[in-house]
This record gives sequence, structure tokens and C-alpha cells, in this order.
Amino acid sequence: MTHTVLLVEDSNTIRHILKIYLMKLKLDFLDADRAERGLELLQTHPVHLVIADVNMPGGMDGLEFVRRVRASAREPMRQLPIVLLTGGKAPDLEARGLQAGASEFVRKPVSIDALASVVRRQLGLPVGVELVA
Repeated sequence: MTHTVLLVEDSNTIRHILKIYLMKLKLDFLDADRAERGLELLQTHPVHLVIADVNMPGGMDGLEFVRRVRASAREPMRQLPIVLLTGGKAPDLEARGLQAGASEFVRKPVSIDALASVVRRQLGLPVGVELVA
């Protein structure tokens, strides 16, 4: 079974890096450059995991994105694992994210090992795949 990961991140570069980090896990990806687009994609595509940035331009940040997903009328969306990425230094940011309903946090700069570990755990993937060539 192929798993689809939705990347909600305003930076094209960071979305590209995340895909490179995770390519050996043989995942499919959907891209959204803002939270509103991420919500649209969740309505129309099957997704197994969301990785979303906390700080995004526009009217909705990553915390509000998580709240809206968790408030969805659709049960599969409410249960969807959501990993938040942040470079923010606020000491309570992780607690606020988890309170909003995030499954886990990954700090920027993103470590390939930390990200892979979180993705494997959230998708229930085996540990046997080496990510670094």
C-alpha cells in the first residue's frame, strides 16, 4: 500500500527537501503552499499523513489548520496524523500545537533522521529502510 503525505508548507524549497529526505520510504506526495489549499486537498484526496508548517502566510497558520482538520465533520480527517514543523523558539509553541490536536512536532532545521522516525511512527512503517545513500 502506498501512503500519501500532504505537505503544507509555503516554501517550495522546504517541500522539495522534505520529499528528498523521505523518498526512500516510497511515499506519494501532495503539495499545498498555504493552509487553505491544504484543507481543499484533504476534501478531495485520500491522505495518510499531513506535515504542515506552523508559520504560513495568509489568514491561517499551522495551528489553526490543525484545529480545522480536527473539527471536520469527516471522521477520517479528524483522525489523520498531523506533524507540525516549526523554526519558532516560543517555549509554549509545542504545547499549543499539541493542544490544537497535532500528533507530533519536528523542529527546523529538519533532521533527516528525526523526520523519518516521526513519519515511520505515524504511518506504522518498518524501520529497516536506510535513508542516507
